[in-house]
Amino acid sequence: MSLRPLHAAYLGELYGIAFFTAFAQKYSDDTHIYKWQLLIQVEQITAKRLKSYFDSLGIACPAQDPAMENKGWQDAEKWLPLDWPALLDTLIPWVEPYARRYREDAAQATEHHEMYALVQAHEDAIFEFLLAERNTTDSGIPLLQAFIARYGD
Repeated sequence: MSLRPLHAAYLGELYGIAFFTAFAQKYSDDTHIYKWQLLIQVEQITAKRLKSYFDSLGIACPAQDPAMENKGWQDAEKWLPLDWPALLDTLIPWVEPYARRYREDAAQATEHHEMYALVQAHEDAIFEFLLAERNTTDSGIPLLQAFIARYGD
């Protein structure tokens, strides 16, 4: 499997950092700030590891992508007015196809296994977090913390 899906995932991390940062800064319900901060960390850890991997292969990988970052902010702006249950109901079906695709990519990878597994673990952590939050508020936090503990520096 080529590096193209991993590069797309990297750009998605830059998008995700901007998306979750918008919520951390502007979401009306401040009781969720810690969750936004954890989600940002998950994205940052994944982006950093992917960038380091590309750098180790001698492949240029920009630290920023203004188009993806702007898109992240713009998409977040649409959903900022939603209350927590409505936001979860919006995010879950939005994230699910990515989780499925990254699981499939990891299963089919013939090389770069560690990076494909990282991207899968990252998306699974976010998806499982959202599902857990829909069932019981704050029950998803340990899922994000586990990812951070495993992959963070």
